[in-house]
Amino acid sequence: MEKEKQKKRVAREAKRAARRESSAQDPVDLSVVSHLTAVQREARKLLARVSSGVHPFALDGKPLKSSAGKLLSVPVGRSYRLLFDAPTLKPLRIVSHEHYNAIASSRVMA
Repeated sequence: MEKEKQKKRVAREAKRAARRESSAQDPVDLSVVSHLTAVQREARKLLARVSSGVHPFALDGKPLKSSAGKLLSVPVGRSYRLLFDAPTLKPLRIVSHEHYNAIASSRVMA
Protein backbone atom coordinates (compact mmCIF):
# COMPACT_ATOMS: atom_id res chain seq x y z
CA MET A 1 0.00 0.00 0.00
CA GLU A 2 2.76 2.47 0.94
CA LYS A 3 4.77 1.55 -2.15
CA GLU A 4 1.80 2.38 -4.39
CA LYS A 5 1.34 5.75 -2.71
CA GLN A 6 5.05 6.44 -3.08
CA LYS A 7 4.94 5.54 -6.80
CA LYS A 8 1.96 7.82 -7.36
CA ARG A 9 3.65 10.64 -5.47
CA VAL A 10 6.83 10.27 -7.54
CA ALA A 11 4.78 10.21 -10.77
CA ARG A 12 2.93 13.40 -9.74
CA GLU A 13 6.21 15.15 -8.94
CA ALA A 14 7.69 14.09 -12.29
CA LYS A 15 4.62 15.41 -14.09
CA ARG A 16 4.84 18.74 -12.24
CA ALA A 17 8.55 19.03 -13.03
CA ALA A 18 7.88 18.33 -16.72
CA ARG A 19 5.15 20.98 -16.73
CA ARG A 20 7.48 23.55 -15.12
CA GLU A 21 10.22 22.71 -17.60
CA SER A 22 7.92 23.08 -20.61
CA SER A 23 6.61 26.41 -19.32
CA ALA A 24 10.18 27.68 -18.91
CA GLN A 25 10.74 27.05 -22.63
CA ASP A 26 7.65 28.95 -23.77
CA PRO A 27 8.38 32.08 -25.84
CA VAL A 28 5.56 33.92 -24.02
CA ASP A 29 4.40 33.79 -20.41
CA LEU A 30 1.47 31.34 -20.25
CA SER A 31 0.97 31.75 -16.50
CA VAL A 32 -2.18 33.73 -17.30
CA VAL A 33 -3.75 30.43 -18.33
CA SER A 34 -1.91 28.15 -15.88
CA HIS A 35 -5.24 26.80 -14.66
CA LEU A 36 -6.40 25.97 -18.22
CA THR A 37 -4.27 23.14 -19.56
CA ALA A 38 -6.24 22.86 -22.82
CA VAL A 39 -5.61 26.54 -23.58
CA GLN A 40 -1.91 26.12 -22.73
CA ARG A 41 -1.71 23.10 -25.01
CA GLU A 42 -3.38 24.95 -27.89
CA ALA A 43 -1.23 28.06 -27.36
CA ARG A 44 1.94 25.95 -27.44
CA LYS A 45 0.73 24.24 -30.61
CA LEU A 46 0.07 27.61 -32.28
CA LEU A 47 3.43 29.01 -31.15
CA ALA A 48 5.21 25.94 -32.55
CA ARG A 49 3.43 26.28 -35.88
CA VAL A 50 4.31 29.96 -36.20
CA SER A 51 7.94 29.29 -35.24
CA SER A 52 8.06 26.56 -37.91
CA GLY A 53 7.08 29.05 -40.59
CA VAL A 54 3.27 29.04 -40.69
CA HIS A 55 1.99 32.61 -40.96
CA PRO A 56 -0.54 33.67 -38.28
CA PHE A 57 -3.05 34.53 -41.03
CA ALA A 58 -3.15 30.81 -41.87
CA LEU A 59 -4.18 30.18 -38.24
CA ASP A 60 -7.23 32.49 -38.38
CA GLY A 61 -5.10 35.43 -37.29
CA LYS A 62 -5.93 39.00 -38.15
CA PRO A 63 -4.30 42.41 -37.78
CA LEU A 64 -5.50 44.77 -35.08
CA LYS A 65 -6.72 47.90 -36.82
CA SER A 66 -6.11 50.04 -33.75
CA SER A 67 -2.41 49.15 -33.81
CA ALA A 68 -1.90 50.46 -37.36
CA GLY A 69 -0.95 46.98 -38.51
CA LYS A 70 1.75 46.49 -35.87
CA LEU A 71 -0.04 43.67 -34.03
CA LEU A 72 -1.53 40.39 -35.18
CA SER A 73 -4.05 38.44 -33.13
CA VAL A 74 -4.57 34.67 -33.27
CA PRO A 75 -7.47 33.09 -31.37
CA VAL A 76 -6.62 30.47 -28.75
CA GLY A 77 -9.86 28.74 -27.91
CA ARG A 78 -12.88 30.94 -27.33
CA SER A 79 -11.59 33.24 -24.63
CA TYR A 80 -7.92 33.97 -25.30
CA ARG A 81 -5.77 35.56 -28.02
CA LEU A 82 -2.08 35.36 -28.84
CA LEU A 83 -0.59 38.68 -29.90
CA PHE A 84 2.29 38.81 -32.38
CA ASP A 85 4.47 41.65 -33.60
CA ALA A 86 3.43 41.96 -37.26
CA PRO A 87 6.79 42.81 -38.87
CA THR A 88 8.81 40.12 -37.08
CA LEU A 89 6.06 37.59 -36.20
CA LYS A 90 7.54 37.47 -32.71
CA PRO A 91 5.00 36.32 -30.10
CA LEU A 92 4.34 39.05 -27.55
CA ARG A 93 1.83 37.69 -25.05
CA ILE A 94 -1.41 35.83 -24.47
CA VAL A 95 -4.39 37.88 -23.33
CA SER A 96 -7.96 37.17 -22.31
CA HIS A 97 -10.64 38.10 -24.79
CA GLU A 98 -11.75 40.89 -22.44
CA HIS A 99 -8.26 42.41 -22.38
CA TYR A 100 -7.97 41.87 -26.13
CA ASN A 101 -11.16 43.90 -26.65
CA ALA A 102 -9.66 46.73 -24.60
CA ILE A 103 -6.49 46.61 -26.71
CA ALA A 104 -8.49 46.45 -29.94
CA SER A 105 -10.48 49.53 -28.98
CA SER A 106 -7.22 51.40 -28.17
CA ARG A 107 -7.98 51.79 -24.48
CA VAL A 108 -4.96 49.74 -23.41
CA MET A 109 -1.50 49.35 -24.89
CA ALA A 110 -0.35 45.84 -25.73
